[in-house]
Amino acid sequence: MLDWLKKSVSDFFQWLTEWPTKFVDWLRDLTDDGYRWFADLVRAVFKALWDMLSDGLCFVIDKGLDIVKSAMDAVDVSALNGFADGYQLPPEIVNVMQLAGVGTACSIIVAAIGIRLVLQLIPFTRLGS
Repeated sequence: MLDWLKKSVSDFFQWLTEWPTKFVDWLRDLTDDGYRWFADLVRAVFKALWDMLSDGLCFVIDKGLDIVKSAMDAVDVSALNGFADGYQLPPEIVNVMQLAGVGTACSIIVAAIGIRLVLQLIPFTRLGS
């Protein structure tokens, strides 16, 4: 008959000793969740600010290039049409230049410079080489 009383008292004291531990565990979990939420919030705010600054930089570059384009469109270059015709080299010199292959040499040099500039755009290559 006293077994149920002994068991009840034992269960009561066991509950009494486990209750603070469970409370502290709950409080620790609550604090960890709060810390995780705050860390996620800071990370999200930093990412949003980074995106905003990079978009702002792209906007400034875009508007700057629009201004440069407008300035280039405003320059009158119609007087430069036929600029090479104004030199009027003698036919003998033009013939020698053609025989020496100056036109072909110029086109090869321009193509080589163009290829080198295009190769510089490949990532992880050393610029200036």
